[in-house]
Amino acid sequence: MDKNEEKELAAFVDKIMDETILESPSSNFTDNIMSQIAEPVLNDVTQYKPLIPKSFFVFLCIGLVGMTWYLAADYTLDNRAWFGNGQIDSFFERILDWPQMLSSSKTTVYAVLLFGLLFLIQIPWLKRYFDNSWMLR
Repeated sequence: MDKNEEKELAAFVDKIMDETILESPSSNFTDNIMSQIAEPVLNDVTQYKPLIPKSFFVFLCIGLVGMTWYLAADYTLDNRAWFGNGQIDSFFERILDWPQMLSSSKTTVYAVLLFGLLFLIQIPWLKRYFDNSWMLR
C-alpha cells in the first residue's frame, strides 16, 4: 500500500468508529457466560498400570527359588567342598591388593586429573547457564 491508501483507510476507520455507539453488556452478562461454561467431565480416569506386570515378578521369583533349589540339591553344602582347598585367604589377598598391582604412566595420571578438574569447572558453569536461561535467579 502506498501512503495515500493508508491515509484513506485510516480516515475511513476513524469515521466508522465515530459513528458507532459504545455498547455495554447486559447486567447478567457474566452469569450467562459462566452458566454456559461446563465443567469438564472426569469420567475417563487414567488407571495406573506398572511397566512390569506382576506376572513377570512372580515368574522371576519362581525362577530364582527354582535355581536356588537346584543348586542346593545338586551341590552339597558341605564346608569342605566349598572351602576345603584352603586357598580362600589368598583369594581375599588378591582382591584387597589390587591397587598395589596397578601401575599407570604419568600421562594417564595427568589426563585423569585434568579431566576431573574440567569436570568440576563444568558444573558451576552449567548451573549458571541454566539459571540464566530459565531465569531462576
